[in-house]
Amino acid sequence: MHRQESAARAMAEPRLREPRLQELRFAGQLALWSLRQGLGLLNGDGATRDLVAEAFSVAAVDRALPALETFLRILAAGAHRPVELRTPQTPGLGHDEALMLRALAACQAGQDALARGLLEMLVAPAAARAGAAALNHVADVFSLQGLRLADTACGRLSALEPLFARAPVGNAGLAHLH
Repeated sequence: MHRQESAARAMAEPRLREPRLQELRFAGQLALWSLRQGLGLLNGDGATRDLVAEAFSVAAVDRALPALETFLRILAAGAHRPVELRTPQTPGLGHDEALMLRALAACQAGQDALARGLLEMLVAPAAARAGAAALNHVADVFSLQGLRLADTACGRLSALEPLFARAPVGNAGLAHLH
């Protein structure tokens, strides 16, 4: 009887649609792919670093790689809990990945307080400030090459909105955090 009730309750609750990689613009796909290479970068895997460096070179955002590595180190050192970064081939985005992409888009849109607030979901406030500074550099380099993560005039990533609509962050996709 308990299983039937649980199954009925699960069917009645709307499922949160997971954003898909192909729904992101190229800049978002590149950023997500490079974040997902993070473990290899943090472990000093030369092949992974060469791969990311080559991808950044082709996209003409080479100067973003050191800042990305800095962000990943801050994330690894200051995370409140294990941070989920999926394998590069995974088509869906996890919640933590969405937080990082939204923080990067917030940096591009000049929404530093929002970027820090989002990162505070992952790391302590001091680490969030340092992480946002590193992401700001990545955002600036991407912007100089015309690689915008946002697909809306207000700096949102439409693909992430369903995730943020029900997330503990509230309306992080829609408004500034103060």
